[in-house]
Amino acid sequence: MKSSQSAISPVGARFNALLALACLAMVIAIPALTLYGLCTTPPEIWLERLGSKSAFPAGQPGLQIAGWQSGLVVLAGMLPACAMAYGLFRARFCFLGFARGETFSLGTVRHLRGFAVGMFAAALGGLVSSALIGVLLTLGAPPGKRPLGLAIGSSELLMLLFAGMVWQIAHVMTQAAELADEHAQIV
Repeated sequence: MKSSQSAISPVGARFNALLALACLAMVIAIPALTLYGLCTTPPEIWLERLGSKSAFPAGQPGLQIAGWQSGLVVLAGMLPACAMAYGLFRARFCFLGFARGETFSLGTVRHLRGFAVGMFAAALGGLVSSALIGVLLTLGAPPGKRPLGLAIGSSELLMLLFAGMVWQIAHVMTQAAELADEHAQIV
């Protein structure tokens, strides 16, 4: 057994393999469902969700947006979903490494760090994309009715904190793996 490998129980290996499979399912599901939601939700509903309902007074015909605006709204909405999918994709390889007993290998730890990066980018992207979507949808609104809002809630803050914690754990594990490799070369 290499210095970066550790013994893992069959139950632990199966659980890690199951988590890797769940990550793969979410890599596919999150962007697909986000794209579906972005393409099927009317702009008025998005504005209501973003708290910008007053940009277009009641009694006016439905909100009309150009094709390029729709495309940019979809792109802005997909950024956090794609960042999360990236993080989960990297987490999948981390769990596969754990299943093989490669708990402290540099490759496994780098995948854990990639997961942290993806989650951090998804949290920041979520903050920015909602504001950007609101701006894009209200470009045709009369002056004074083009809101720009940035909502920071506890879930965004917790996701940023979680990503930072996982990043730091991966950093410490990287140092431990490098130290273990150095000691293995001495013996």
